[in-house]
Amino acid sequence: MTDSTVGLEHPADAPVDDAAADSDVIFWGDIPEKPTDEELVRLRDLLFKREIALLEKLRDLQGDQRYNTRRISELLAEAIQLRAGKDQRMEHALEPVVDDIVKTLLRKRRGDFVDSLFPLMGPTIRKSIAETFRSMLGSFSKSMEMAFSWKGLRWRLEAVRSGRPFSEIVMLNTLVYRVEQIFFTHSATGIPLAHVSHDGEGGQDADLVSSMFTAIQDFVRDCFSGGGEGELESLQLGEHTIFIEKSRQAYLACVVRGTPPAAFREQLHATLDSLLLEYADALAVFSGDTAPFSGAVHFLGDCLISRYVDDDKKIPWWGKALPVALIFVLVAGLGGYFYWAGIEAERRQAIMDERRAFEEKMEGALGVLRSEPGLLVVNVVRKGGSPWDVVVLKDALAEEPVAALHKRSLEPELFSFKSVPYISYDPAIVAKRAKTDIQLPDGVTMDYDGKGTISFKGTASMGWIVKARDDARALPGVERVDISGMRDPMMDEISALVREVEATVVEFALGKDTPVPQDAPKLQKAVDRLVKLEKIVQDMGFTVSLTIYGHADSTGTDKRNYEISQARTRTVAAMLYARGSAMPIAMYGMGAEYPKDGQSPESVRESTQGDQASRRVELRVHVMRSASAEPDRLLLSQP
Repeated sequence: MTDSTVGLEHPADAPVDDAAADSDVIFWGDIPEKPTDEELVRLRDLLFKREIALLEKLRDLQGDQRYNTRRISELLAEAIQLRAGKDQRMEHALEPVVDDIVKTLLRKRRGDFVDSLFPLMGPTIRKSIAETFRSMLGSFSKSMEMAFSWKGLRWRLEAVRSGRPFSEIVMLNTLVYRVEQIFFTHSATGIPLAHVSHDGEGGQDADLVSSMFTAIQDFVRDCFSGGGEGELESLQLGEHTIFIEKSRQAYLACVVRGTPPAAFREQLHATLDSLLLEYADALAVFSGDTAPFSGAVHFLGDCLISRYVDDDKKIPWWGKALPVALIFVLVAGLGGYFYWAGIEAERRQAIMDERRAFEEKMEGALGVLRSEPGLLVVNVVRKGGSPWDVVVLKDALAEEPVAALHKRSLEPELFSFKSVPYISYDPAIVAKRAKTDIQLPDGVTMDYDGKGTISFKGTASMGWIVKARDDARALPGVERVDISGMRDPMMDEISALVREVEATVVEFALGKDTPVPQDAPKLQKAVDRLVKLEKIVQDMGFTVSLTIYGHADSTGTDKRNYEISQARTRTVAAMLYARGSAMPIAMYGMGAEYPKDGQSPESVRESTQGDQASRRVELRVHVMRSASAEPDRLLLSQP
């Protein structure tokens, strides 16, 4: 080993030990630890310094991934070839991988596979389709010709009687010969190299038939040739004849129904020569693989010929004219049918369009009725014509259905109406009902917001205001009545009188039910205002009531305080009745429970004069519609 040959490579001519190659790998971890004795280490370095460096270099190369990859790529092809020559383990290992690769490529690059296979398979497919189409046209022509002749009718009756297909009866009566199958077979092994058959035939196993031909030839040669070179050239099997053209490399076996002309053997011989010339190399190295002979079907297909009795017979003029006439009648019939079908379709379409227009017109009229305030369409009986029966719920203030349609230039005679009364809550009808039932005086306006609230604004008497409010509340569809915008001309005077009376506070002497001298005029004035107020509200159709609260200071006992406070309320009531008032009066003696200045009862008792401000009466006025009605506070400006 020299300095320039450091590495893991073997000489090219070095023998490969299979046992060593298959042995277990020795890892660097299996090497014993180096000695720890310094003298031994120095001795080792003196004796094996160069070898130790080479071994360390080898260890570094073994751990270098790029180096190992490059070395494996250089040895992989030789290793695969060596392994494949020994057994099939390599093929078995690579088969799943290659299979997955091919499937993936076929799925992702299908176009490339098609481009590669089409030049090989395209010509074969095109020729097969052309031959099939040509045979189909010939069979169709023959069937058309035979179907409209006396002979054809006779054959059809024969087919019905015998239960056999008509095409088979025609073939049996008109066929001169037909080549049904041709086998191109390897002479030495009897393996079929290619096989073609006539349309509808060829259900036999080609391998089985070729083996049978080979066995028959061997039998004839052994039994009748006496060890010579004689070969079987033909074989009769019922209505079929088997023709054999043989050479040293391969032979052709042709199955023919009927009797072919003598020239057919020459055509068969020429076809065999062409095949031997085309596939000479493939036949020389044949080892059982028939793939190289896939193109032989092109040569064999030219031998699939047939001939019928009437092939050379001249077709009469009526035989040519009859199919043309039938086609003309068929085309004319189809044209007439499609023309009639088109007219009928147009007629049906016109009827449908007319019906659709009529229904759209009727639905438009129904839409008008549905949008009309106070009208509710609940049922429609649609008919093919008019009139349609319509059931309508109608509010008393809503417009008649006929008038609503007339107003929009529609035809009410298209409908038969049945109206059922009901109360509509439509905002337009509610507003119309309010304007009809509530007569507005001059200076008053009414507004409906469409959500259940009626608002009044303007100036009117209080009697009208209250009546309008009550009437509006009774209207269907009205949930709230707003009279905050209404004013009564007498309201200011009434409000002033009420405020003045309720602001009057009359004080009384200690232990007395008569006012102190300075408050007697105040009480008299309050009584005058109440009498005046009573007269005003009576003229307006209302009544007024009075509530008197009597108070006392805490001087004396509670019983005495209650009695004196009650007596003070009676004094005020007596003065009012003395003036001829008939207003209801409620009197409440409160005792010393509510002192005026907020002093405690103990401090008042200690005083000799008591609390003068607590010895008083308070007046509260209520104006109401009538004695039996719920009170209505009319003092709208009262703070």
